Amino acid sequence: MGLYEEKKQLYKLVLRGEWRRLLEVCKGARQLVFPITSNRDTAFHLAVYSGKKEPLKTILEQVMEMDYTEHWKSSAENTPLHEAATAGNLDAFKLLVEFRKEDLLALNKRGETPLYRAARYGQLQIVEYILNECEDYYTRSPLNWMADGTTPIIHEAIQSENFEMVMMLVDFDKSLLEMKDSKNQTALHVLANMPHIFESGYVKGFWGELIYNQDLSLNINIIGRSSTHPNLENIHGFISKEYIYETFLEAQSKIMRA
Repeated sequence: MGLYEEKKQLYKLVLRGEWRRLLEVCKGARQLVFPITSNRDTAFHLAVYSGKKEPLKTILEQVMEMDYTEHWKSSAENTPLHEAATAGNLDAFKLLVEFRKEDLLALNKRGETPLYRAARYGQLQIVEYILNECEDYYTRSPLNWMADGTTPIIHEAIQSENFEMVMMLVDFDKSLLEMKDSKNQTALHVLANMPHIFESGYVKGFWGELIYNQDLSLNINIIGRSSTHPNLENIHGFISKEYIYETFLEAQSKIMRA
């Protein structure tokens, strides 16, 4: 069987979710380290979508003595760790971190690290694992915070609508709230432009908790300099956090009516 036929066979097994058969076919074979899809995904990339530790564990064991690095990234320059972050497969993610921890700071074509990608897809367990279990060298790298210099990670997290994850990121690094995207928008602007989520009482409570847990000066910086409520720019002296919260809700209401 030629290489093309071998790749076609493997791809069909992946589509059918026949992971055990995939391992049988690939055992000791060259297919493990070669791309098998048009996006140049290898068995490493695809195995994480099993939702389990296997077949990735067995595949990694088989390539220990092989040169697997040439095709480690797909055409989108995603590593298997990026794919595990996307899929939310925590067991596979842990295996890959143990196998190649340096991939925690690998960038794909969009400039995303695995942490950024997990936040983008709302994968709370992956984000929690990285922030709590991995060293500061990996978790606090500025590479994690801004993909392609245009969209902060906190904006992507908000748009995923996983607000528990948003709070986790804010608790980890409050300065994320000061970051602006290419449209000069902060995290609060992003939220205010998502009117459908305000139907949930949880969201109002979520932002109430957020504001009450931040420094007053930070809140004035974010909300006070917002074009949606310029009057705050010239206010001096003490401003209650209750007033700041109500001001944000007023700004949000104006955006919704615009």
